[in-house]
Order: sequence, then C-alpha cells, then structure tokens
Amino acid sequence: MNIKCPNCGAVHSLDSLINDADASAVLKAVLEMDVEMGKAAIRYVGLFRPAKSQLSWARTAKLLNELMPMMKAQTAERDGVSSPAPAEAWLHGFNETVNARDQGRLKLPLKSHGYLLEIVSQWQGSGLPSPQPSPTGRGGEGGAPSKLRQGVAALGAWAGEDWAKQEIAAGFALLAALNLPNRPAAQDLPVVAEIWYRKLMETKEIVSPEYDPIRIQTGFKVLQQSETWPQPAELLRNLPPRLIPRAMLAKPAPDKVKGRQKMAEVKDVLSKKGK
Repeated sequence: MNIKCPNCGAVHSLDSLINDADASAVLKAVLEMDVEMGKAAIRYVGLFRPAKSQLSWARTAKLLNELMPMMKAQTAERDGVSSPAPAEAWLHGFNETVNARDQGRLKLPLKSHGYLLEIVSQWQGSGLPSPQPSPTGRGGEGGAPSKLRQGVAALGAWAGEDWAKQEIAAGFALLAALNLPNRPAAQDLPVVAEIWYRKLMETKEIVSPEYDPIRIQTGFKVLQQSETWPQPAELLRNLPPRLIPRAMLAKPAPDKVKGRQKMAEVKDVLSKKGK
C-alpha cells in the first residue's frame, strides 16, 4: 500500500509514513509550520524533484531540516551573512521561488537553497506585523498539530487489517496534510473515511485486494489536485478501469486427457458402425 506526494513524488506506505524516521521527520516539519507556510514549503521542496524519478523521503527531510533552524530563528544565512527573516519573509521566498519556476526563470531541479535564501535575505517587509507562532505550533486552525497527528493515527486504527480501509486511510492522510478547504475536523476523519468506504463497497468498486489497491491509489492521486475537500463520487469518477487478469485473457490450455478420451469414444463409435 503506497502513497505518493503530489509535489515531490515521494512514494511510501502508510506504515512507513508513520514508522519510517525520514517520513516522520517530513511530517513533523510540516506540522510545525502554520497552514500557509506548510503548503508553500511543500511546493518549494517539489522543485528539487529529479526529472525522471521521485524525491525520496530522506532527501525531502534533509531539505526541510536544512531550513527549519533558520526559520525558527527568523534568520536567513547566506555566504556567511545572517539577515533578519521573519515568517513573512520565508513565505514570500517560498512563493516567489515557485513563481519563478512557473515563469520559466528557474532551471530545475534545484540543487541548493541559494535562490530561496537570496530572496528571503533581501526581503524588505510588507508593513504588516509578523504572525506569531501559536503555542501549538500550527496557527490558523484553532487546534494543535497533535490533533492532525491524532486524526491520522485514528485513521490507522480505523483501517485495522482491512486492505481497502488502509488504502482509504492512506489517501485521507495525504489529503488532510494538504489542508484543503472544507476538510473534516481531525477527530472526524475516521467517521468520514467510513462513509467513503461504505460508498465504495455499495458500488462494488473495491473487491479485489490484488487489483484494486492501485486503482484507489491512482484515484486519490488525482484528488490531491482538488481545490476543496472532495466527495466520494469524485474518487469513484477517477478510479481507473479494473485490469483483467492475464490468466483470463490467455486461451485455455488443451486438456490432453479429455482429448484422448474423446478420440477413443469416436473410434469406438466408428468401430461399432463398421461391424
């Protein structure tokens, strides 16, 4: 059961996301930021993705951990020079770097944070006060990052050993991290996941643990591009057709024993007619 980040392309299982040190470091770093900062940071890290491969959890964690000390200290260090860099400066830097990509002014994949740090270190301010980090670490949500972590953990408990629920839980975990508008409250994620599960079961779209997991993963990958929290019908629309097992496409092998028996019966009939 794999899940894939829509920005960096990193692929891992839900179990690894929780238990793998690098994957956990990525999740921890993002949850320590406020909503807008976290989303901007993930988009920025995606600029390091190699053209023909994915960005590993280890590489993603390393990139974020290189920035976190400076972000927490509200400074930007470049070429041995330290410049003041409040939260607005970092948000501006992330967004401007992504904009530069969109405008064709960046050569990808990025190799270092040089471009970002240049923008952040030269930030002049917007005249607005810097947002103060909430005591829970994730401002603007009215709740601690631990609530989202608890919600993801509750999804895992809800899924148990059921392969279909595990796939839905994995998709929900990634959608929740994107903080889409109309996202269910963290504590309600398992309840909403159960509704999705029942909808899919009613339509007979999840029946094969051999062929359907990749279909669910593909559907959730499309949903990660949504502008608001999606509905079950949207997942159903984006499920690819179920693959037909190769064994069903192959012509059945001839049954030689039955063939010999049939020939013997024919010969017996002919011999009786000859008499």
